[in-house]
Amino acid sequence: MNERIRGFDGLRALAVLLVFIHHKAMAADSGLGHLGVWIFFALSGFLIADILTKQRGRIDAGASSFIAELKRFLFRRTLRIFPVYYLLLVTLTLLMTVGLAGPELAGGMPFHFAYLSNFWIADVLHYWPGRYSHLWSLSVEEQFYLFFAPLLLAIGAKWHTRICGAIFVAGVATLLWMKATQTPGIVIYTHPLANFWLFALGGIGGAWVRRNGTLGRCLGSLPVALALAGGIALMCGVEPAWERMTDPLRFTALYVTYGACIAALVCAVACSRSAMLLACLEWKPLAALGKISYGFYLYHGFMPDLTRNARVAAMFGPSGMPAWAHAASFAASFLLTLMLAGLSWRFIEEPVLRLKNRRPAQENRPPESRPGSLIR
Repeated sequence: MNERIRGFDGLRALAVLLVFIHHKAMAADSGLGHLGVWIFFALSGFLIADILTKQRGRIDAGASSFIAELKRFLFRRTLRIFPVYYLLLVTLTLLMTVGLAGPELAGGMPFHFAYLSNFWIADVLHYWPGRYSHLWSLSVEEQFYLFFAPLLLAIGAKWHTRICGAIFVAGVATLLWMKATQTPGIVIYTHPLANFWLFALGGIGGAWVRRNGTLGRCLGSLPVALALAGGIALMCGVEPAWERMTDPLRFTALYVTYGACIAALVCAVACSRSAMLLACLEWKPLAALGKISYGFYLYHGFMPDLTRNARVAAMFGPSGMPAWAHAASFAASFLLTLMLAGLSWRFIEEPVLRLKNRRPAQENRPPESRPGSLIR
């Protein structure tokens, strides 16, 4: 559970940069944000499915129990995501209370606290709520943990790939049904079942490349990784137009192909044999951003955006804000987010994560060596 896969921090950094550009660089009509989020989903599926399979392996071997492993998983996930998430929500609530933050979206706070932001956006608002929009994906991620962990830990490890396959089929069927019944695009975009299949696909890909050396060697070549990246870039460019499609089969096929390419790229990075690719993804600034990507993603939506400030726009008259002003606003927002994410990691996330590694170490010690043991 403490393993680090080379290249994944760089991939996280690229994903969060895509989301940031989508929200802050007048690229709201592009598919960059969705691509960034789906990279995160495929990464989570790849890593979390393997973690749960290893934990279930301890249960199968009689070395642990379902309750113990579920508590272990949820304890580690809670330490990773809850502290800064709830600190942010509490801070925003306090700012609204004293009038320093707009109260117009206060009704969504109960949903955010319950990790139901995706349902608030799709079923209550029916539109994207600006600076709160990105919280939908964090809710889907948490819903994935709460669904996958009990399911995979309750069933033998040998069945895990098949379970992921069943979730993939159910997710694709959900996409097809939603499009066929003319479900609004925002609901399809944010619904858990319309996203869980990508987590499952990441888990399937991870299991395959770990078991099949030939497949790993094929995906690990640089030409394959570049071909996948090129195909993903092309599909990302046209993805916003897919929502207007009326043919549910074509819509679903395109989405599944897109997701499969993203999951395959994650697997390609995981088993890459290209020193050039790994050197690029392990470039220190990129890897450093990937390390703090959770905080960066969480905070970026709440950074000030001068391009959307009416008073600032009025300063430039009827000709509108020039390109240099947009660039300056983008750079300022990026640096502020980077600074806040760095401070968050240094003083909150990293200290809390030390607890994540301390508890398993104590659990694995023999009884006579544990603090307070009566055995001598």
